[in-house]
Amino acid sequence: MKFKFKFIFTIFFLSYFSCSYCYEIIRDPIFENYLYNINKELKLNTVNTFLIKSNNANAFVLNNNIYITTKLLEEINQEDTLKAIFLHEYGHIINNHLNSKNIEIEQTHSISVFYNLFSIGMAALTKNTNIGVGTSISLNSTLVDKLSKHSINFEIEADNFMTKQIIKNEINTQELISFLNKIENQNNIYFRSHPRTEDRINNLKELNYKKKENSNIFEWIKSKYSQNSKKNNFNIFFENLEKGIFDQNENFEKVNKSLVQYEAFKKGFFVDNWEIDFQNLLKINNSSFLKIEYINYLLDNNLEHKYKVIDKLKFDKSIMSEYFYNFIFGKYYDKIGKKDLANFYLCQFYNSIKSKNKADFFCKKYDIKDIPILDKSYALFK
Repeated sequence: MKFKFKFIFTIFFLSYFSCSYCYEIIRDPIFENYLYNINKELKLNTVNTFLIKSNNANAFVLNNNIYITTKLLEEINQEDTLKAIFLHEYGHIINNHLNSKNIEIEQTHSISVFYNLFSIGMAALTKNTNIGVGTSISLNSTLVDKLSKHSINFEIEADNFMTKQIIKNEINTQELISFLNKIENQNNIYFRSHPRTEDRINNLKELNYKKKENSNIFEWIKSKYSQNSKKNNFNIFFENLEKGIFDQNENFEKVNKSLVQYEAFKKGFFVDNWEIDFQNLLKINNSSFLKIEYINYLLDNNLEHKYKVIDKLKFDKSIMSEYFYNFIFGKYYDKIGKKDLANFYLCQFYNSIKSKNKADFFCKKYDIKDIPILDKSYALFK
């Protein structure tokens, strides 16, 4: 046991110091599904949007994914402002700006991105399903600064797309104007390389649409990451979670019970009937990472009567793109005693994260000729 703790301790410090200049991606299925629904509401093609832990109010695009910082959520108070910023970043994607700059992001993965295995190690040691699969990836902040800065022409094109969508969807721009003024005065990262703030504000002032009420889910997420929502009962709920306080009978009008239970579960609270509420959450939440978390929950709690769900989710295209896909199915096959398949999937996982020693360990433990017979999805990995 002493050796195990030393091992985990070492991983922690390696992760900590390696990420001194990294942005940590927070895999929050509630946030990700909320932005997915905004995509649908605005009738746009779906793009993945992730949350970044940062003290800078920022939003940027990398590899056709949109990233929004926790500080940005804290700074803005109107949902329409978030939609407008999202539309600006979406404008970069639809105008193919990253490819226009001939940036091959995939080629930089080996030096700019590292995978945080601390959460996996902790899950294996403690059997804590709430840790399960945690932070999956971190982004090098220097790389982000380099890749997310565009020319003024690109920014104008993204602004033009945003403006057209603001008109189409009658998005209120009052707070966005104030936000632009504020960050200009603070020399904030966001919009630093953009066109003159004065010109942008004058353009936005011409768009005078009625102010809308924020959705409950926007206020919920804002409470979660800043505790400064307009709904004080939400703020109190998340403040209490941080203090280790949770009432099983907690109930909020127009907030799904399973969402409340999920937040408590993630903080390590025992939740009554969580198996049922977790399934209910999956019915209203489309996040691929939530599906990975659910599989992990089933495995760690030995809920064998639900293992058929794992087999069905195996071919779900959304979770096949998740970094932990191979790891979670290696864990599953190990759990049900199919060692060759377990070793095969773990081999794929550790190869994908460039962990040579671990990859060699698992890759030597199966015969590739047997895999097509054992696993119908083998063709996916050819």
